[in-house]
Amino acid sequence: MDIQFPQIIFQMINFGLVLFFLTRLVYKPVLKLLEDRKKKVAEAAKAAEQVLQEKEEIEKLKESTLLKANQKAKKIEDEIRKEAKNDAKLLLERSKEEISAKEAKFSSELAKLKKEELKSMEAEVKKAALVIAEKVLGSSIDGKKHQKLIDDSINEIIESL
Repeated sequence: MDIQFPQIIFQMINFGLVLFFLTRLVYKPVLKLLEDRKKKVAEAAKAAEQVLQEKEEIEKLKESTLLKANQKAKKIEDEIRKEAKNDAKLLLERSKEEISAKEAKFSSELAKLKKEELKSMEAEVKKAALVIAEKVLGSSIDGKKHQKLIDDSINEIIESL
């Protein structure tokens, strides 16, 4: 077994060529692909982190906006309630005024009707008094002559009512 230097040199050259071609044609492109993929994954992770941060910011903004909207709604509701109470008070006051005006009108109409009834009753009482006096006396009585006496008697009766 002899060492064959030309064979060893040939194998070394052959190995070197295979190593050179594999490095140039396979190893470097694979490394480049791996590096590109590593960059893409890093970019995707960075983008995902930014999206999460934006989502958190949007959630915070949403919560603050919702809180502000609720506060505004509460203020508006309170204002509306105050206005409704004021309107109710005004309506109540107006109603009371209308009722008192109607009561006054009713009282004046009632007094007017009472006066009219008293006048009509007065006339009827005068007639009745003349009829009774005529029947009691048995003769006809002149109503015009005894008018003052009848009026005084009727006024006494009215005052007692």
